[in-house]
Amino acid sequence: MTASEPVVKVENLVKYFPVKAGVFSRTVGFIKAVDGVSFNIPAGGTYGLVGESGCGKSTIGRTILKLLEPTGGRVYFKNKDVFALNKADLRVLRREMQIIFQDPYGSLNPRMSVGEAIGESLSEHGIATGKEKRERVEHMLEICGLAPFHYRRFPHEFSGGQRQRICIARALALNPQFLIADEPISSLDVSIQAQIINLLEDLQAEFGLTFLFISHDLSVVKHISDRVGVMYLGALVEDAPKKELYRNPLHPYSQALLSAVPVMDPTFKKERIILKGDVPSPAKPPTGCRFHTRCQYMVERCRVEMPPLRDVGGNHFVACHLVEKG
Repeated sequence: MTASEPVVKVENLVKYFPVKAGVFSRTVGFIKAVDGVSFNIPAGGTYGLVGESGCGKSTIGRTILKLLEPTGGRVYFKNKDVFALNKADLRVLRREMQIIFQDPYGSLNPRMSVGEAIGESLSEHGIATGKEKRERVEHMLEICGLAPFHYRRFPHEFSGGQRQRICIARALALNPQFLIADEPISSLDVSIQAQIINLLEDLQAEFGLTFLFISHDLSVVKHISDRVGVMYLGALVEDAPKKELYRNPLHPYSQALLSAVPVMDPTFKKERIILKGDVPSPAKPPTGCRFHTRCQYMVERCRVEMPPLRDVGGNHFVACHLVEKG
């Protein structure tokens, strides 16, 4: 793999969940959680994925790691087809691909001490045991802002921010190259969120990590990401470098999301775009452009024709019929 090639390549990723009904639990339809999503992440970069709750962001993260079986598409990690690997090879590859979950308490076993939770993967992969394992776990605790004596304590003895630090230490225990951060600060107090973001940035700089950062908080994504993808109802509607997206959002949905981001200047008057209607069901998405039912600029073409995600100039991709190619 050359330096110019991305570490992670997601190509036309699809994940449908069957809808069961009746006495015999027959499949009567599908929830189209992710429907043809593609993006790349370069080595040491951070790709931010944003959108409303239920748009498929977290499903993408879990499917990339094959924690959920994909319906279609391909994911390549360092030119290896993740979905084509057998269980043994996938187990080896997962040492380099880890995830930080949204709920730090729910993702920790309350019956396992912090040392056991972080060190479990070291034992499972045959990397370290005994004294060496303990030393590595204590080192990871210190790196993540905790103390070695926390090794014997249990999750309920920590605050939410400390528990998330434990989850970060657990994810880093195997020395991965790629981390998926699935809304890692959404369940934390605002005063703690900045600490966790700064920790992730410090760890990225120290270990050369590549991130997929999933969030609904656009101000946080702006701070940490290099490139941002905007999702709506299972599909990307805009994908651009961070500065370009926040300076010049082109898709009406992106414009509406960014209009809701608070600004620090109290004298600045910002026009708030209020979307009409509700998000359609992913079990029965609208025909044509999925956003047309809530778009103020909708024309007849939007009802019948799905707009492709195309480059409108400057490596800025938009899925909208009304945006002219630059």
